[in-house]
Amino acid sequence: MGRWIAIGTAPGWDDIQTFTAEMKATAQWRADARTTVTSVLALGDGRLLAECHAVKREDFEAWLKKKGWQVESLTPIRHLARTGEIWKVAG
Repeated sequence: MGRWIAIGTAPGWDDIQTFTAEMKATAQWRADARTTVTSVLALGDGRLLAECHAVKREDFEAWLKKKGWQVESLTPIRHLARTGEIWKVAG
């Protein structure tokens, strides 16, 4: 399964209440049974960073569009390290 990082902006997401409303419920993290947004970060410069794993890039793109993101970049992840664990994600 592929993984991607998106960087962009979404109206109002710099406000913690809007950010919470958009991402609090578990259903907001699952676009479908095989597409999961694993993290969303609101950066200090007003941009957002989201990570997703999905079968197809288009599934993540659909989630971003539904959420109203203005996407600056959408990049596949090649390798991933978290708390000492390392994964090769893509070739």
